[in-house]
Amino acid sequence: MLDLNKEDGGQRRFILAEQMDYVETVTVKRVQKVIRNHKSDASFIYCELMKHNEEAINKIESAKSTDALLKIWKEMVEHYFLNYDVDIKKFNDNHDAFKELSLDKQKKVLAEMLNKNQLYVNLSEIDDSQFKVSKEDKELNKNFYK
Repeated sequence: MLDLNKEDGGQRRFILAEQMDYVETVTVKRVQKVIRNHKSDASFIYCELMKHNEEAINKIESAKSTDALLKIWKEMVEHYFLNYDVDIKKFNDNHDAFKELSLDKQKKVLAEMLNKNQLYVNLSEIDDSQFKVSKEDKELNKNFYK
């Protein structure tokens, strides 16, 4: 959130949202420039969303072999949110067909099985122990949404 003092003595509050990885190299510098241009004593903080299925996508993208992808698949079944129509048994029964695909196609197949609505941990889920949200992060969220 960014607070800029208005001429009438009040404050303007802004919430910026960014999904790209360049928050530190681009977005933060832009916000600092806005503050300087307004000759304001404003300050800001930025936070990152806690990744969940996005974490699995990153693992898939960085995998170097089919064996590594099959290990990620096991993690996906146990830990991540799959699309409702994913047939786990069917996939497990067809590993040979999966292995015949190119590595890039294998990555695409696994990534498409992940529920994209669960890329990050939802606020409503921060007390679920499987996400291991720290006390500090819970408190920050509580204060932010007041």
